[in-house]
Amino acid sequence: MVRPFSSFGFRQLTGWMLGPLCLMFCGLYGPEWGMSVQQAWTAGTVALMTIWWITEPVPLWATACVPLFVFPAIKVAPLFGVALQYTDPVNFLFLGGMLIAASMQQWGLHRRIALAIVDAIGASPRRIVLGFMLGTAFISMWVSNTATAMMMYPIGMAVLIRLREQRVDEVLLARFGLALMLGIAYAASIGGIGTKIGTAPNLVFVKLADPLLSHDVDFLTWLKVGVPIVAIALPLVWLYLVRVAAPIPAAGFLDSAAYIAEERQRLGAMNPGERIALVAFLAAAWLWIFRKDIELSGFVIPGWWGLVTWSWPDVIGVPLESLPAPLARLLAQDVGDAAVAMAVGTLLLFIPVPGQPARRALSLRNALRVPWSLLVLLGGGFAMAYGIQQSGLSDWVGGWLRDLDQLPPLLLILCVCLITVILTEVASNTATANIILPMLIALAPEIGRSPAPLMMAATIAASFGFMLPAGTPPNAIVFSSGYITVPQMARSGLLIDLLGAVLVALMCYALAPWALGLI
Repeated sequence: MVRPFSSFGFRQLTGWMLGPLCLMFCGLYGPEWGMSVQQAWTAGTVALMTIWWITEPVPLWATACVPLFVFPAIKVAPLFGVALQYTDPVNFLFLGGMLIAASMQQWGLHRRIALAIVDAIGASPRRIVLGFMLGTAFISMWVSNTATAMMMYPIGMAVLIRLREQRVDEVLLARFGLALMLGIAYAASIGGIGTKIGTAPNLVFVKLADPLLSHDVDFLTWLKVGVPIVAIALPLVWLYLVRVAAPIPAAGFLDSAAYIAEERQRLGAMNPGERIALVAFLAAAWLWIFRKDIELSGFVIPGWWGLVTWSWPDVIGVPLESLPAPLARLLAQDVGDAAVAMAVGTLLLFIPVPGQPARRALSLRNALRVPWSLLVLLGGGFAMAYGIQQSGLSDWVGGWLRDLDQLPPLLLILCVCLITVILTEVASNTATANIILPMLIALAPEIGRSPAPLMMAATIAASFGFMLPAGTPPNAIVFSSGYITVPQMARSGLLIDLLGAVLVALMCYALAPWALGLI
């Protein structure tokens, strides 16, 4: 639904008018820059979507639907081919992951896990912040960063209220509140880097990188890069928060430990619903990790996916070559991870919970609350990339980027990470990935090597948007606590953004080619 103009801010109103103007400008004047007519109008569509994703005059999902109307109209691709991009296996992987996460939230399993981690770390001010960050990051590896922040935020606020009641020094409490709230927000975004399904940009990369590699980016492949970055970034951010941004003592606040213990005691023993959600979560993780063969110093752990003998031609009864090209390409993709996610997520809708009449491990009401619009946003990004490829715009862009092949590989990755971090401060991380990654694909012919490591670096860097309350939903959630000012968030976020860009560049330069099987 489009907002009424009376509720538009200056940013929204500017974007609302500037987007169509850029569409028309590129479409009319693009041929003068060496573009074909189709390339020119495709470039205008990309400009329109980019501006609208950044300024948000309409919902993000509505902008994502633009390719459905424009690309068939300018004869870049038929409606059938464009629409298929919204039903990619990656979308079903994300949907299945969200259903599993919804079951965990329905029964409070995520809260139990988080409190257990916080309680295990310790009760000193610094350890409390670390415990919250570890708990937040772990949950965010499987649940959206927004949902994770929403879950951890009230727990953190309850600790702060408890300390205020104990008449803790106001200056010390303010510093502790700043470190705790920023820690929750930052950990929610950093944790999503760790797994393939942790955040939507990861899945955008998986979809777009698949044609560039000789194999799909499976769950274990992503862990080889994502987990090391999380393992390094999280303690570095924690040290910066508790020692530099908001210096707090290493001892004190003993009563907060009592509060955490009380909360855990209030939860009681695990109920049947929690147990089912935990088994489903562990089963999905196990099936993802061990789906394909794992090689360990000459020893191979066989994957279970090799036992699956069916293929799409067997199911539909016709060879893929006889199908329309877009559908054949879609069915030729590896659907293993998506199949696991949807199988486990769907089963949760039917598994009864003992002692709970008419209750299921995942209720239909909670299933309908998952962010379905995010699936449209993902599909819109895939459709935009599809149009760029079909129109030949990627080749034109590649010609303009040919000078970048003179940069050393590490410097090139660092530049891409910095550009991505800047963009993600004003656009959602998913929109940023949808904008940046197709452009990087166009670099492939110019740099003479696979752009997949470069794309992976940009994807991960898109999760480092920590300067502004509007940069990412977790930032906005903790900003409402009253313990953070905009200048404080900007100062802290600027340094972490820069350090994050450097860390991601170094780690992807060192690990991504190995993890992706390019060396």
